[in-house]
Amino acid sequence: NSSPAVDYSFILRSSSNTTEWIRTDIEKSDNLIQPTIVRLNNSSHLRAFFRDENNVAIYYSDSNDDGLTWSKPIPTSLPNDNSGIQAYTLRNGGIIMAFNNLTAGKPRSPLTVALSYDGGMSWPYQRNIQVHDDDNSTIVGDYSYPSLLQTSWSGSDDNDIHLVYTYKSKIVIKYVRFNEKWVRQGQ
Repeated sequence: NSSPAVDYSFILRSSSNTTEWIRTDIEKSDNLIQPTIVRLNNSSHLRAFFRDENNVAIYYSDSNDDGLTWSKPIPTSLPNDNSGIQAYTLRNGGIIMAFNNLTAGKPRSPLTVALSYDGGMSWPYQRNIQVHDDDNSTIVGDYSYPSLLQTSWSGSDDNDIHLVYTYKSKIVIKYVRFNEKWVRQGQ
């Protein structure tokens, strides 16, 4: 075959009582890689968001059967520069996404978080986490490979969101903590 290799996505799935993994290819996912999956409405409805090797947008695909089958990926309104993304379902059912808010080029900046309250169909609240290096406001750095989670402590209602990402050209892992209210307040 003389055609160039094309990356695509698939899901590996297993039940909790087995060590057998079942592979499900996501059709029409050429150049869409590294899916991050969230569960919608505590149901069997899953939504996968994808990094785009073509530098266009973050894409999504749905499964209504707990990951057995997946829909054809569709672009979201969020840009993607072929960099890693992370989505996370918040306790209130909202989704937070960490991503580089540009469509192409280097460096990977800004690193932005966005909130959706409709399952990722729209992202009305966005806030930049990092645009410049902390020690120099003129240097636009490379901030990538985000990972998110939300915590809640017994007796507390803070529901803090924690984000780690690569910083200083992947030499350092940086940690920031914030909450939904801060994101909704914008820049």
